[in-house]
Amino acid sequence: CMTLEKNPLSYKVRGWRIKQEFLLKIALSIQQDRMAPTLGSSEELLLWEEGSFHPFPLPGNIPLFLKQNKVDILICNGIGCCMKELLLSMQIAVLPGISGKVCDVLDQYRSGTLKEGVNYSCADHSRTCGECPGIY
Repeated sequence: CMTLEKNPLSYKVRGWRIKQEFLLKIALSIQQDRMAPTLGSSEELLLWEEGSFHPFPLPGNIPLFLKQNKVDILICNGIGCCMKELLLSMQIAVLPGISGKVCDVLDQYRSGTLKEGVNYSCADHSRTCGECPGIY
């Protein structure tokens, strides 16, 4: 697993060779060094681009933040179906149902083995769209 070196301005990747053709901007919903249980319960959104990590406190308007920051892909665990559909309509790909350590998730993404999980929507935890605290 790669190691994340945290400093006040950004996270930097050590031990990874970044391919030039990989220029997508990725956002991950995190709590410390793990994927957050739900998008709305995230402590931070971690933006990764060209080998640098930049943490941001969870914004009030997640879709607008992702669009303004030109995010191509959101990797998260739980996400409401309505939020997922909204992001897809904004041309932001969503990989939901992802859990574990952030470094392991990124390793799986880079190797092409990261797969969308199951049981990630509001309905999967007995809620309906709009009831998930902090998501909308």
